[in-house]
Amino acid sequence: MTFENTIDTPAAAGALIRRQRIGQGLTQQALADAAAVSRKFLIDLESGHERAELGKTLAVFAALGLSLVTTTPIPVGMDHDPERRDYAATFTDLLAKRDFEFATKMLADYASASLKAGRPLIQRSPQLNDPQWSAALAGITNYTAHRLNQPAPDWTKRIQPLNEAWMPAESYRTVREPMKELTKSETPHELAAMNVFIRERSLATA
Repeated sequence: MTFENTIDTPAAAGALIRRQRIGQGLTQQALADAAAVSRKFLIDLESGHERAELGKTLAVFAALGLSLVTTTPIPVGMDHDPERRDYAATFTDLLAKRDFEFATKMLADYASASLKAGRPLIQRSPQLNDPQWSAALAGITNYTAHRLNQPAPDWTKRIQPLNEAWMPAESYRTVREPMKELTKSETPHELAAMNVFIRERSLATA
């Protein structure tokens, strides 16, 4: 008889990963290397850290030969595939709804998906009415083009740098001065040139 167990908490996922790792004779460092994550991330994951990044967690599962299974159909199509998503339309919709927190998350998603796809995914001007978000998208587009050794799309040249420094995260929460300084020091020059500041580690996830 096969018994099914539900993984419904971070602690349960961590306990399963730890047991499988030990059962396979792997050290934490060996598993971290196989999954291309840091040992610190794995330590946090095994201890049931509630904010473990999903993509990295799935990489650890895959390295152990594990997978997550659902009986619910998984949505398919452009809206659910980062490399086929219409990011211009996505940002237009999110800004109209004033969902700035998710829009900020989607900036990183756009960068990551572009790097994975091998080209900036916004090839035409997104036609946003907000100069801050237009500058952010232009900066990220230039950043990904540079990372991929490609020319940036022409539309980015028409976007003017902001008059004042801006961090997208400030659109939905307070950013303390030490974090502002750290963010500015770790922002790629393509974004800094637009006077937009996002840490590179938040973008280069592909």
